[in-house]
This record gives sequence, C-alpha cells and structure tokens, in this order.
Amino acid sequence: MADDLGPDDLGIDVARSDQQLFRWFLASLLFGRNIRQQQAARTYSVLIDHGLTSPARFADLEHEELSRLLDEGGYDRFDDQMADELQRVMSGVHDDWGSVHRLVATAADRAVAERRMTAYKGVGPTTARIFLDEVPAGVYASA
Repeated sequence: MADDLGPDDLGIDVARSDQQLFRWFLASLLFGRNIRQQQAARTYSVLIDHGLTSPARFADLEHEELSRLLDEGGYDRFDDQMADELQRVMSGVHDDWGSVHRLVATAADRAVAERRMTAYKGVGPTTARIFLDEVPAGVYASA
C-alpha cells in the first residue's frame, strides 16, 4: 500500500519527541476511519492548527467546537460520531496514562500497547496497527 500516508507525509518524526508521538496517535485515529486519507490528513492539520496538541486539550473543547473543526477538515459526514470518539479516547488516555508516550513506554511490548489502545471504544485493530507500525521498538518498556 505505497499510497498510504504516513508520519513523514504530515511532518511528524515519531522518534523525535513525546509530542510527535502524540501527533501520530491523533493522525492514526483519523486514518483508521473509513474516510479518504487526504481528508484525514487535512483534518489532522486543522486540529493541530487549533491547538489540539495533547489529550488534555480535547477535554477543554466543547463537543460542538470539535465537530466544527472536524467539518472544517472534511470530516463533515462523521463529525458528531468522531468528536465523541476523539474526546472519549483522549480523555481515557489522559486519565489512564497521562500521555500517549506513557501508554506506550510503560507497555512491555507492542502487544501490550495494542491491547491498551483497543480497550478504548472506537480504537480497533486497524487504528492500532497504523499507529504502532511507526512506533520505534525502543519506546516500549522505556519508562
């Protein structure tokens, strides 16, 4: 699938920082849906441009505002459902782990990280695979 967009296409260097790992997590949540990749990439950019740069930032945003941002990015057909999902997943990651980096770094291996991710409603194996395929092996069990 050479046509699939990856972190490099979005200017993300997953190995560089915790912030970059979060950005790829957010993008993976969008790419994991039945929507064109260009729309998902545009939506990712809109969310980042509006300061949604950590799981905690999603908690500060009203549902209607997040739906509006998803519309702006091209997610208009699924905006309410995706807004619910993003807020639920980001809230769960924030409450359970504090950050995406901690979710991964405290996992013994990829399989544990995948189980943690897919425990959140709306994160399935495809989304987990998209994200975890780009996580450097050295991040697991590094905390």
